[in-house]
Amino acid sequence: MSGETRQNEEKSKDRKKLLIIIIIVLVILLVAGAIVLAFVLGKQSSQRNTDSVGDNTGGTRETVSSVRQVADEESAASVYEQMKQEVEEGMFECKMSFDWSFEDGNAESKDAYVENSTNNTHPIYFDLSLQDTGELVYSSPVLPVGTKLTNIKLDKPLPAGTYSAVCMYSLLTDEESQEVISSAGFVVNIEVKN
Repeated sequence: MSGETRQNEEKSKDRKKLLIIIIIVLVILLVAGAIVLAFVLGKQSSQRNTDSVGDNTGGTRETVSSVRQVADEESAASVYEQMKQEVEEGMFECKMSFDWSFEDGNAESKDAYVENSTNNTHPIYFDLSLQDTGELVYSSPVLPVGTKLTNIKLDKPLPAGTYSAVCMYSLLTDEESQEVISSAGFVVNIEVKN
């Protein structure tokens, strides 16, 4: 076999490999797009309603869900752009500690902190509930962008022991209306020493 023929065969193999890689990447992008679209359409599947949730300031926070949209070939591009904007709008950076210790059930924690990063664009609040029972043990005030909460004291004192809790963040449109844009939960370890 001549050197030129061998080079042509290697080029052909390289082209086939590149084509296979491109096809795999396109399939992954299509699957990811379908998952995101299914998630957004599922999120929008409930009719528009408003639920009030109490907070520890005596006020209420309203949770608003969207109206269902169905995408067809003509509206797919606009639905995709709206979906992309909603995902970007609902994202936020979370800075916090994950191990919170308390000298006793009525003490402030010296190592618990939560910060609404300056990279965020919306205020947040969070509720802390015991993972096994769902019992709410703390509800934070609204934290504007760039603020930090330390010296956290539980709203409901806990007996000595270790607990697994869910810290559920809610991203708000603004401090006044307190409409929830999105929520995300993180597991926190709580230790009450005495």
